[in-house]
Amino acid sequence: MLWKSHIITLTEQASARASKIDASFFPLVSEAELTGWETAHESSIPDELRSFLAQSNGLEAQCGKVWPVLPIEKWEFIHDQCISSHPWIRFGESKEFRYLISLGHSPSIYRHATFGSDEEFFGSTFTNYLKKIFNGEG
Repeated sequence: MLWKSHIITLTEQASARASKIDASFFPLVSEAELTGWETAHESSIPDELRSFLAQSNGLEAQCGKVWPVLPIEKWEFIHDQCISSHPWIRFGESKEFRYLISLGHSPSIYRHATFGSDEEFFGSTFTNYLKKIFNGEG
């Protein structure tokens, strides 16, 4: 997928324009960096998110109020067997929420309040997650 053109289309939706949800992109993450991250964490980055990173190392929206995708250097790899049998990546954030992608049976997106502890389901795929963010639901 050509992520930049897809996301620019999302910024042109009436809800995104009304909320002034823009998008800023960054230089891509090299294949060597992606592989290095996966090797260091002994986990694979889900395909859609990996594809996005191959085009932009992060995504900033609303003049920095929302980071739908943090630069890979700012990701948090979470693997606590007491909390979950599978690892998570905290890959995005806003003032109100932190966004996590499950590395379990499906790459679903969850969010939890910045000052909360319980995560809630937010999107079934990375594409769905982006639609919700640019629709002002994030």
